[in-house]
Amino acid sequence: MSAPADLALLTDYLQHQRWFGADAAATVSGVRTLEWLREPTDGFGVRIALVDVDTPDGPQLYQLPLSYRAERSESVAHGFVGVATVDAGTFHLYDAVHDADARAVLLAGFVGGGTTSDLVYTAGDDLEMTAESRSVLLSVEQSNTSLVVDESLVLKLFRRLNPGRNPDIEVHEALSPEGGDSVAAIRGSLSTRLGGGEEYDLAMLQRFLRTATGGWDSARASLRDLVAEPDLEPEEAGGDFGADAERLGLTTRHVHEMLAEHFETRPWGAAELGALADRFETRLDEAVAAAPQLAPFAEAVRTRYADVRDLDAAVQAQRVHGDLHLGQSLRTTAGWKIIDFEGEPSQPIPDRVRLDSPARDVAGMLRSLDYAARSVLVQAGIDAEKLQERASAWVARNRAAFLHGYGFGDDEAPRRLLAAYELDKAVYEVVYEVRYRPSWVEIPLRAVAALTA
Repeated sequence: MSAPADLALLTDYLQHQRWFGADAAATVSGVRTLEWLREPTDGFGVRIALVDVDTPDGPQLYQLPLSYRAERSESVAHGFVGVATVDAGTFHLYDAVHDADARAVLLAGFVGGGTTSDLVYTAGDDLEMTAESRSVLLSVEQSNTSLVVDESLVLKLFRRLNPGRNPDIEVHEALSPEGGDSVAAIRGSLSTRLGGGEEYDLAMLQRFLRTATGGWDSARASLRDLVAEPDLEPEEAGGDFGADAERLGLTTRHVHEMLAEHFETRPWGAAELGALADRFETRLDEAVAAAPQLAPFAEAVRTRYADVRDLDAAVQAQRVHGDLHLGQSLRTTAGWKIIDFEGEPSQPIPDRVRLDSPARDVAGMLRSLDYAARSVLVQAGIDAEKLQERASAWVARNRAAFLHGYGFGDDEAPRRLLAAYELDKAVYEVVYEVRYRPSWVEIPLRAVAALTA
C-alpha cells in the first residue's frame, strides 16, 4: 500500500506528540495501513496506520489512526499530519483522534460487531453505546490517548504497540468480574493480526468513572492545605489525606491478592534474589553514567542492594501492577480504584509481565506520596526549611497510613526489600528529571540521600 504521508512529515508529527517515546534521533522507516474503516470515495475516509520507527535503541511500532479529507479542515488543524495521494485521490491527513467524525467511525465497530480482515472488535452484550454515541478527546495525554464516550465509557488507544496481549487488557479481563470497587470494568477491545501473524492490541474500552478524582490531585490538594496552615500538624489540616492513604493501601493489597489468584506465583530463593540485586545494580551503573549527581551516593546504594542478596525470609513473586503511583489511582464515591495495568510502555511485554515482588508496587506508591508533597513546594518556588519539615511530616504520616492499610508489617526482611525497591525507583527518577525536568531533580535526590542515610 502507498504510504499515507511523506515519511519525513510523519517523523515531524510524531516527535511533537507527548505519547511518542523515542528521542529526536528517531525516524519513520515505513508505514503499514490497515483496511479502510471508511473508504474516502466521497472525500472523507478513515483507517489505521501502523508506523515503523527506527531509534538508537532499536525499532518501535506506533499506532496512528488517520482521517483522510479531500478538503483541508481548520477545525482539526492541530491534528494535521500531511498530504497523501491514494487511489481515490489526494487527501489532507489528520490524526483521527482530533476529528470527531473520524472518532465516530473508529467507535462504530464496537456496535453490532466490526470485524474486518485486519481488525477485530470485541464488546460485551451490555455495552452502553450506540451508533449515535458522541466522544470527547481527553486533553491529558501520557503514553496513550483516551476518548470519553457518552460520559459512560472511556476508550484507551494504545499508541506504542508490542506483539502479544496488552497487559492492561489481560489484567482487566481477569479481574473485572470480581474486581468490585478496586478496578474499572472492561467493556471491549480492538486488536489486529498483521498478515495472520502476531496479534497486537490497539485499544481497550472501559467503564468511565465520571465522578472520580485522581489520586495525584487529591494528595497534592491535601499538601496545599497544610502549606496554607503551616502551624498545624498534617492530621489537623483541613485536607488531611491520612484516611485516604490507608484505604488506598487496603485497595492495593486487594488488587495484589486478586492478581495472585488469577496469575502465576512463585517463591523466590537466593538465586532469584541475587538476580534481582544484579538488575538493581545494572540500572544504578547506567543511572550514574547518565546523572553524575548520583555518584556520591552510589556506594551507599549498593550496600542497600546487597541486603537483598542476604535476605533469608521467603519472598513470593507474582504478577504486579509494575508502574503503580498516585496517578494510577482514582478516588470514587465507592472507594479507590487502581487503573492502567499496562506497565511501562517502553518495555517489551515479557518484561512488563515478569513476576515480581508486590513490594515493587508498594515502593512506587510510597515514592509517589513523597513526590506529591515535594512537587507542591517546588512548583510554588518554596524552599523554606519549616515548610520542608511540614512536607516531611505529611509524607511520614501518609506513608505510615498506606503501609498500615496494606498490612505491611515491621519485619526486618520485608522492610529491607522495600527499601531496595524504593531506592531503585528513586534512582530511576533522578535520571528522568535530569533528562526531562531538571528543576525537579532535587526531589528524587533528596529521597536517595534519605534512603541511604
